Amino acid sequence: MHIIYLDQFATSGMFDSTGIPEWEEIRSLLHTGVTMNKIICPMSVEHYLETSQKDSARAAHLDTEFYKLSMGYAFKAEPFITSQLMISAVRKNNITIRTFLHDKIKKGILEDEGNYQALHRQKIEFNMKAAEATVVAHHIRKIARHKKVDSKVGQSILAASRFITLSHFLERLNALLVHGHIIIRPVSFPSGDIPNWIDSIIYQLTNRHRMTKKELKTLISHLRKFEFTRIPTLDIRTSLSGLIAVNNKNENPNDQIDIGRIATGLALSDILLTDSQRKSEIQELGLDSKYRTKVFSGKKKDLEQLIGELKSIVAM
Repeated sequence: MHIIYLDQFATSGMFDSTGIPEWEEIRSLLHTGVTMNKIICPMSVEHYLETSQKDSARAAHLDTEFYKLSMGYAFKAEPFITSQLMISAVRKNNITIRTFLHDKIKKGILEDEGNYQALHRQKIEFNMKAAEATVVAHHIRKIARHKKVDSKVGQSILAASRFITLSHFLERLNALLVHGHIIIRPVSFPSGDIPNWIDSIIYQLTNRHRMTKKELKTLISHLRKFEFTRIPTLDIRTSLSGLIAVNNKNENPNDQIDIGRIATGLALSDILLTDSQRKSEIQELGLDSKYRTKVFSGKKKDLEQLIGELKSIVAM
């Protein structure tokens, strides 16, 4: 079974556009592969958020068509996957498709007007908070943007960015070790509070997975030794975020959506579709090679290569 991750532009290309031969052929090949039990295209949290920004009829149509390719599979939310990967590293459990995917999701989520409106509001709130969260970083990057960063300095900045996140993680895990519990801290924005994302993952470890004190010590040792290199979601997220910092690029809400998609989808997928910029970043970081994933963008050349890959899968 081949797992193919479809970004928003891919589902829109297949189900919203008409008369584009490459997308029509890709859609046909995917349907054939799904029918033959050779392909699944899992849905995602980000799919629902982004699709809810279309008008309700188009959103429901796209959601229904995508569901047909998913066979009822969908990626779990990133904190759930990350906590499962962490506890599996400690308990030496196998990483399977169930680590990443729900296998019996409800059909027609966006056909329900209540769901559609709720997700529509959530995406607007997400955009506001993402914009607020990056104001200071954007100001710093604006000042530094005229300065060219050479390769060696860039690698140092990337490593430092990843280390800062690791340090924050270890700080909270050590607090848990000392006190026996942590309180999920709010991150405050003018538009409202959200839970601290590191604390949210630790909450999953302690409450969902019932991590013991001995396992907590093992996890701390694991992260000190291997950092995030054996936790794919964190490895991918911190690498992409670090590269954005290296390149002094401003982040917008869609960048955060993209990072979330890739962090959850890249390691499990055989093929991942994303935009040209993200593809370039993935390849620059060597993440496609590390996780053995073929990455394609929406450029005509890429779509033609993707068609060739899909034909090979269907013909197996």
